[in-house]
Amino acid sequence: MADREDLINQLAARMGAGDFAQTKYNESRYDPKTGTLYCDGIMITKPIIEKAEQYFKGLKSKCSYTDPASREMAMIYQVAIEGIKVIRESGQETMKEDRSNS
Repeated sequence: MADREDLINQLAARMGAGDFAQTKYNESRYDPKTGTLYCDGIMITKPIIEKAEQYFKGLKSKCSYTDPASREMAMIYQVAIEGIKVIRESGQETMKEDRSNS
C-alpha cells in the first residue's frame, strides 16, 4: 500500500491536478499547457496568475515617481510583473522545444 503522501498525490492527479504527483520533490514548476504554477504544495491556476499580474500593474500605476519611497515600491511591483512574464515565457520556450522534438 502506498504511503499517505503518495496516495494524496495520486488523488490530486486524478482530480485534475495533472502531473502534480511528480512535482512533490521540486520547489516549483510551471505547466505551460494549462498555465498553472505548482509551488509550495499548491496549484496556482492561470486566472489567478493573470489577476496577480493585473494587481501589480494597478499598484504600480498608482505610484509617484517623484517620491523616492513610492518609486522604490514601483520597482518592487515591476519585479513581480517581470517575474510573471518570465514564468510565461519559460513555459512558451518549453512548448516550442516539445514541438520540435515531436
